[in-house]
Amino acid sequence: MKIKNIKVYNYTAGWREWSFIKIETDRKTNGWAECTDTFKNLNGFCGIIEDFKFLILEEDALNIERIIWKLKSKSKSSPGSLIQRAISAVENALWDIKAKDIQKPVYELFGKKQRQKMEIYWSHCGTTRVRTPKFLNKPAITSLKDVKSFCEEINKTEFKVIKTNLAIFRKKPQIYMPGHVFTFENPELKLSQSILNEIVCWIKELNTYLRNDIHIAVDLNFNFKTKDLIKIAKSLKNFRIKWLEIDCRSPKTLIELKKTTKIPIVTGETLIEFFLMKDFIDQKCANYFSIDLPWNGLTDSIKISKYCKKKKYNITTHNYNGYLGTFMSANLAAIVPNFFIGEMDFDEVDGVEKIFTDKPKINGRYLKIPSKPGWGCELIEERINKFYSAKI
Repeated sequence: MKIKNIKVYNYTAGWREWSFIKIETDRKTNGWAECTDTFKNLNGFCGIIEDFKFLILEEDALNIERIIWKLKSKSKSSPGSLIQRAISAVENALWDIKAKDIQKPVYELFGKKQRQKMEIYWSHCGTTRVRTPKFLNKPAITSLKDVKSFCEEINKTEFKVIKTNLAIFRKKPQIYMPGHVFTFENPELKLSQSILNEIVCWIKELNTYLRNDIHIAVDLNFNFKTKDLIKIAKSLKNFRIKWLEIDCRSPKTLIELKKTTKIPIVTGETLIEFFLMKDFIDQKCANYFSIDLPWNGLTDSIKISKYCKKKKYNITTHNYNGYLGTFMSANLAAIVPNFFIGEMDFDEVDGVEKIFTDKPKINGRYLKIPSKPGWGCELIEERINKFYSAKI
């Protein structure tokens, strides 16, 4: 089964741009994978695919190990980041092909199915209502006064965990992200007392009006230095905090924080490749480790999960993607025994389901593991008009 073409599709879904890769073969079997990047680096991603194409085209699509070896050999002097994400996208699309070739779900290529369903939490809960309500046909959160009615909406669901970012309202409703958003003009990541007060007020309102059996995961991202992470953790210690989610480049930051708080810590979603995650796991700097399957690729994602199990850690899945990304995470959850909980957005733009062949089946707070061949979901190409082709 020879690879004949590679396409990258892009779809604007409100505040996000979803990206997908398709590998076409000389048979009717084609492979799909989601490859969405956090901050819209699509030009760089497509450029890497262009550079990789001569290594990929005409290769046997079923020989995944050989193709990944070739791509990693070519990029050995510049590993990680977008290059690894491009390699992972190719790999994941090839797993889709391999499973479809024998008419099995991807997870059945790896042994016994570990579970029939996976628990999920509501990601960016409140975040989208604050940051970009214009994309939703739902009530905006413009001040803390709106939190009560929003929580009443959540309380009608069966979720036990919601995850939110840091909403502030002093000038206008916005999400505080100085680690990513340059308009905050805070390259030193200094935490002022006024911002800390706003963070506490936001979490306090959620904690007050949510059902007592609902816990709050707080995504702190790359936004703070160690001393300020410690301040935030101390300020939130009396609330129902499920975990603090933190991205950083050194385990030392999390080790210092862990000494000062009993709140669980989650990290790992931006750590690409097994050897980077292994360093964090070995240093026992977190309570759970979050794996991004589209960015790491299935091979390393399974390797990371197995190493976490060996070290007695459960894993979560990072997934702020479209339905295809959700199906991919569900397949990983079906493969690994130490899966804890998965991520999914529920404040979506109307109509996004039109570009997918299948929609996740959700009952309460559980997502049914798909049973269709491959990842269990494809893109409907004619409904997306933006794509890049790496055809010779």
